[in-house]
Parts: sequence; C-alpha cells; structure tokens
Amino acid sequence: MKKFILVCFSLIALSFAVKAESIKKSIRLMAKKNHVAMTYQDAKKALFYTVENIDGIVCSVYTEGQCQKRSHKPINKTLKKKPRGFRLNIEHTWPQSKGAKELPANSDMHHLFVTSKESNSKRANLPFCDVASIFWELGGSFQGIDMSSQDCFEPRDEHKGNVARAMFYFSIRYEMPLDADQEEVLRQWHTFDPVDQREFDRNVLIRHFQGNLNPFIERPELVEQVQNF
Repeated sequence: MKKFILVCFSLIALSFAVKAESIKKSIRLMAKKNHVAMTYQDAKKALFYTVENIDGIVCSVYTEGQCQKRSHKPINKTLKKKPRGFRLNIEHTWPQSKGAKELPANSDMHHLFVTSKESNSKRANLPFCDVASIFWELGGSFQGIDMSSQDCFEPRDEHKGNVARAMFYFSIRYEMPLDADQEEVLRQWHTFDPVDQREFDRNVLIRHFQGNLNPFIERPELVEQVQNF
C-alpha cells in the first residue's frame, strides 16, 4: 500500500512538472514570435531617439529628474556636444555577464533601458532586492545590502514593475532561471507596480523595431501561471 501511495504521489508531481514546463514553453513561443535580432548600435539608437524619447526628452529610469534633450534624428557627430553633468547610457536589466552578452539577448530592447551612467555603474551586475542597508542613493534608487547581507540594487518605485517584467521576459525567452530570492522580490514588484500606459506603449514601440512583444506586459496575469522562473 505504501509503495502504491508513493507511486501515486510521484505521478502527480510529474504531472504538475510537465504542466509547468508546458506553460513556460507556450509563453516562450509568444516571446520569440517574429523576433528579429538587431545590432546593439541599432537598438541603442532606437531607444534614444524613439522608444524612450518623449517630445525630444530622454530620462534615466533609475534616477528621477535626470533627463536630457535628444533630437529624434541623430545629429552629425562633428556638431554633437557632450552633455554637462550626468551622462546617459543603456542598462542591460539582465546583466551581460550573466547571460546577455551575445545577440540576440544583448540587443533585446525588452530588457534595455536608458539610465544615468552613475546609476548603471552602481547597479553593475548586482541582483535586485529590497535594500535594507543603503550604501548609495540617488533619484529614488538604492545600492546596498539586503536582510541577508547580500550586495544588491533597488530601483525607484516607479520602475520596479518594469524591472520585474523585463526579468521575467528574459528568463523565459532565453531559458535563464532566476534564483528563488530574487524571483520572490520581483513577483512582489510586479504586483506593487502594475503595467501602466507608458509601459504598454513602449512594448508596442519595441515590436515595431524588433518584431516581438513582452507577453508579461501584454498579459500581466501570465506571471501567476508560471510556477517558477
């Protein structure tokens, strides 16, 4: 009898595992559909001059208030002046050193965002978390350690959901697992900062350039259907 019960539990567990993997596969197909890899330079231009450009202004997603004027048409390099003070660059939300170094992942705009050079440097390749002890702070974002004394980075509240959905997308699209601690935090952020119109519109703009959508922005409820990323 005990052996029979053990077999039954094993079959049930296997059934759940198969179903969970099937859900991931379905979402992965959605994420990959019509995706055309761009060069990193083309993706960067698209972000600065269209995707992140609102009425000629581009802002850092990590540090509120750090914005610069950017012409929708790249100007001649000989006439281009270096901006004073802070500088903007492109952040790989999923770090290059942890799986986003090669194409198409390196140029996939669904996890690329404009940030200030300083905040990008402070984030580096650190995991995301709710910072408990702050070592650096600017514009609503923090770098420090969590309750387990792990070095980590916390974006400002208005970007937390965006980070979560970008990380979920990358994890599923490129079959890169998230560690349990970070996944727990990202799930909380996904709920705390739901998809707004700007994020939805950004998703559509990216499809115009690289052909695909982030399913977790188009259908946020899909997050709850994934047992673990």
